[in-house]
Amino acid sequence: MTFSLLLTTSVVYSGGIVTNTNQSAAWVRMLVRDATTDIDAVYYNPAGLTKLADGWHFSISNQMLTQERTVESTFPYLNDGSYVGEVKAPIFPTFYAAYKTGKFAFSFGFNPVGGGGGATFENGLPTMEIPVSTLVPALSSLGVTGYSANMRFEGVSVYFGFQGGISYEINENLSIFAGARYLTASTTYEGYLKDITLTTAAGPTRADAFLTGVAAQAAGGAAQATGVGNSMDGIFALGIPSSLTFAQAVAVGLPAATSQQLQGALLAFGFTSAQIAGMSLADAQNSFYGAATALTAQANQLNATAMLMGDQEADVKQTGSGVTPIIGANLSFLDEDLNIGLKYEFKTNMDLTNETAAGKGFTIGLDPNTGNKIEMFPNGGITNADMPAMLSVGVDYKLADPLKLSVGYHTYFDGKTGWAVNKAGQDVIDKNSIELGIGLEYRLSDKLAISGGYLRTVTGTNALYHSDITHVLSSNSGALGGEYRFSDRVKFNLGVAYTKYTTTTFDKTYNLSGTNVPYKETYGRNNLFLAFGLDFSIFK
Repeated sequence: MTFSLLLTTSVVYSGGIVTNTNQSAAWVRMLVRDATTDIDAVYYNPAGLTKLADGWHFSISNQMLTQERTVESTFPYLNDGSYVGEVKAPIFPTFYAAYKTGKFAFSFGFNPVGGGGGATFENGLPTMEIPVSTLVPALSSLGVTGYSANMRFEGVSVYFGFQGGISYEINENLSIFAGARYLTASTTYEGYLKDITLTTAAGPTRADAFLTGVAAQAAGGAAQATGVGNSMDGIFALGIPSSLTFAQAVAVGLPAATSQQLQGALLAFGFTSAQIAGMSLADAQNSFYGAATALTAQANQLNATAMLMGDQEADVKQTGSGVTPIIGANLSFLDEDLNIGLKYEFKTNMDLTNETAAGKGFTIGLDPNTGNKIEMFPNGGITNADMPAMLSVGVDYKLADPLKLSVGYHTYFDGKTGWAVNKAGQDVIDKNSIELGIGLEYRLSDKLAISGGYLRTVTGTNALYHSDITHVLSSNSGALGGEYRFSDRVKFNLGVAYTKYTTTTFDKTYNLSGTNVPYKETYGRNNLFLAFGLDFSIFK
């Protein structure tokens, strides 16, 4: 028996599978900023920064985000197949700065482009509990009727991006951008699986102690079977042929008591009277040796399982870094009533390396050749964490003097990443993930504007990608908020957004002693965003 605990956690709130696009308070209030020419264009439409007035421009904002995840499993041996995980990110900061002079704009951005929070499952996950639950059917013949366990899992992930670049205005209709983002990633996993207890006729018993006890009985039986098999060499030394049955051997001199003892031992090892009657003495000896071999293997398996059922902890940190080249263009028409933003982020090649505390990489099995522990997160182990290339296209159009329409489209080239193929060599991506959003902003006065938006996200993963912790779901998001201008130099953004994910069910199987047990898992999520930010400028 082995555990398949997958502790990789994704806490992306909006965007692709691993990419956050909720990168300003202005975005949270309308969900579409791909053609903006405000200061948050540093991230969304950097070529559009040439539309800023000459001087310095800054933006600082924070989002408070919560996410609830639900997992429902129908695996038949679980005590309770319901699990709830809470993700909290009270601090999700973004900072942008740009200096515009003439036809040039120089920009810098800092933001969490991936991750940005911690997921906590106070009662563990199905992949932690299912192997424990299978002890009940596996040991039912020994009087095991139930189990209990103490489980917890927490994963925290954040990918910080440091972006810089230069925008240049070719003419009043066209600007371009070139830049790059340095990405530094850090993910930590902490959790435990302990106090695994079996319900038996004698009362609650620690699983590892129970299994070790049964293993000792099996090892004793193996030693007994070997001893009886060896003792039969003395019978052959008396000249009794090994080809004779027990009845024939008694007829030529084998003591009846000895024959009865040997046959009784065979009955004890599970052979029937009919089988024993047809055995030759040689067959009987081989049967004892075969029983010894089988019992020894059983004892070894029980001892290995006992080790896995002992208390375990995970204490892992994964780190990595990469560089994302970025290019963009901005087009303006109709006296700037129509603005189009284009941005392409190239793929970020990145691997994460494990820093695992001694003995806390979470043991999932034993090497059959060496007997050494196999850890899920061995120290120095490497996991691919590429961020996919991304194309964004945005359009802002002033429908009337106080009303602006914003439309945005994103596609993420997930199939080109290293993780698009699993360890078995199977594709887990069927098509690119996409997003399509629409937002409206209505200016009530020179100082105050209100806004709202809708965003649809469609993922392209297939069933092979999804587990109770690494699932991604299509979603619908809505937002409301506003902007207040204290002056032409200072403005405040406030927004609230909610995302509801499409609850999805997947068929799964678990191999239990060579038999595939079918079951289903259902995943659901919802997000709540609250954001506020201050933009200010120092004009020349």
